[in-house]
Amino acid sequence: VAADGIRSPTRAALFPDHPGPVYSGETTWRWLLPRVEMTVGGVEYWGPTGAIATMPLADRALYMYAAALVPAGERADDEREVLLDRFGDWPEPLPELLATTEPGSVLRSDVHHLATPLPAFHKGRVAVLGDAAHAMVPHLGQGACQAIEDAVVLAHEIAHGDGLPGYTRARLPRCTKVAADSLSTMRLSMARHFVPIALRNTGLRIAARVAPRAGLRRLDPILTWRPPEA
Repeated sequence: VAADGIRSPTRAALFPDHPGPVYSGETTWRWLLPRVEMTVGGVEYWGPTGAIATMPLADRALYMYAAALVPAGERADDEREVLLDRFGDWPEPLPELLATTEPGSVLRSDVHHLATPLPAFHKGRVAVLGDAAHAMVPHLGQGACQAIEDAVVLAHEIAHGDGLPGYTRARLPRCTKVAADSLSTMRLSMARHFVPIALRNTGLRIAARVAPRAGLRRLDPILTWRPPEA
């Protein structure tokens, strides 16, 4: 069983003709504010220069992340300045939070994914799981979640089911769908030009009035998953 990540040498050996991971077009920043002296809710903001979010943690800590569509490999000596350039004039409290961010605390990572699904999650007596099998963009927060599901289903199929072929049958369609939905969510949130932004925002406003729970129902197939029973 190989869970050796997005650059998996096991996957490359099992499926040498597969193109492997590719750059999604998106880079991300992540950082932690250890103590925030204001009330901040969990909100994700979308705009023409990217997306940025706040996520409250225990003891008044605040996790923040941001994303933008840029060429791969770009880096700055001070990534906080890059964030201020992109998001410093966005609504409060974002400018104040960015101003209190320690310059050296920001992690930046280009986002790669498996744009081409694998033909199977096993070959012979070897199985791959997690990012080795279905690395996806993070816009539904499902990378680690799907890896955990992989492990549960793999254990069940080995103990009670059809072994590795059963694992592929159970997991390949689901993970391919979740990865595709994550990518479509990235494209929705990362719209940069006036027309797609206007269409997106208008559609979201209409949906919020007409069917306010429709967006949540879209996540039902992901969030209602249950492990197989022995």
